[in-house]
Amino acid sequence: MAAAQLALVLTACSQPEEKRSFTLPPDLCGTPVAATALDAVLPKTGKTLSTRAQSREVGATHCRVVVDDTAVISAISEWQVDPSVKKAAHINPYLDLDEYTSEDGTYMWSGRGGVRRIPCPVAAKEHPERNKLFIRILIHDEKLSNADAAKGLLLAYAKSVADSADCKAPAS
Repeated sequence: MAAAQLALVLTACSQPEEKRSFTLPPDLCGTPVAATALDAVLPKTGKTLSTRAQSREVGATHCRVVVDDTAVISAISEWQVDPSVKKAAHINPYLDLDEYTSEDGTYMWSGRGGVRRIPCPVAAKEHPERNKLFIRILIHDEKLSNADAAKGLLLAYAKSVADSADCKAPAS
């Protein structure tokens, strides 16, 4: 009897873990982001992944990444009235302000997201009253908390927005 119970326990332990069956998107609502940066902050299980955004306009973007009908990540671009990164970080509900700040003071991050101020001279001309562009990443699920992964996604997304045609003038 004991041998049968042990065999049952060993069989249960050797069952393969559930894995992802969704594919990583090539972008976050139209903004290219390396798959490795996105992969690091997504759940390791799940069947479906979709991205949703009401607007893709730089400075008015709120892209949600949804896995199995649950929002897991948000990527946001928004115009602010020249606040410091620390002030802008106060509106990120998952950012521990005492965790990490870049040496140059342009971004802050924690295990559940971050905020970065980026240059966007082309679009800033259309927003003279609020001409500082901030990128925010929110990782909604506490179980996915990972400071290195959050920083990686923040920097990748921010660079892609800063390098976009909406932010940079075409080279002449």
